[in-house]
Amino acid sequence: MQGNPAAVQAGAAIGGVLGAIVGDRAGGYNGSQFGALLGTVTGAAVGNAITTPREETYQVEEYYVKTYPSSSQYEHTSSYEPSSGLRIINLRFIDDNRNHVIDAEEDSKLVFDVVNDGDVPAYNVTPVIEEMSGMKHILISPSAQIAYMPVGNQIRYTATIRGGRKLKTGQAQFRVFATESNGAVTEAHEFTLPTQKRIKK
Repeated sequence: MQGNPAAVQAGAAIGGVLGAIVGDRAGGYNGSQFGALLGTVTGAAVGNAITTPREETYQVEEYYVKTYPSSSQYEHTSSYEPSSGLRIINLRFIDDNRNHVIDAEEDSKLVFDVVNDGDVPAYNVTPVIEEMSGMKHILISPSAQIAYMPVGNQIRYTATIRGGRKLKTGQAQFRVFATESNGAVTEAHEFTLPTQKRIKK
């Protein structure tokens, strides 16, 4: 069976970003371009694989983040914006060394499920992940749009978070929500994760 097209696009976008980062560090501009291309192709393949319908469980340690309602709720531009029938649930943070911290020069994943509990299909759903505290040197993969979500549909969305080389020790605050093409916005969730600067060896 074929994986979700939106997830294939998401994998391509994430792979392209990470490929560019790796390529840039390895070989300058040309390395960056090659890395982006290779990362995009690889990411698309991964995106297809992880969303092909099947019974799956993560084989790595998951850390369910404790979220709370956003204290700075997304500002609506119109009082007539429709309410969203979408929900974001099961937020998990998975980092390479399993210490539940965003370390400098470490890639980690934020995984969550988007569920359409509404009465109508949702179109052009865009999950949004924002860093709210102003912590510098945190890279978040670009949002990947989900073209169509029928009623009752549930999609697992994965974003990549990378701690930059100059990341400082502290706390990063994140906000997660999703928007639809009709202007509807889901409830926003906020949570914090500790950050750790690079330890010189």
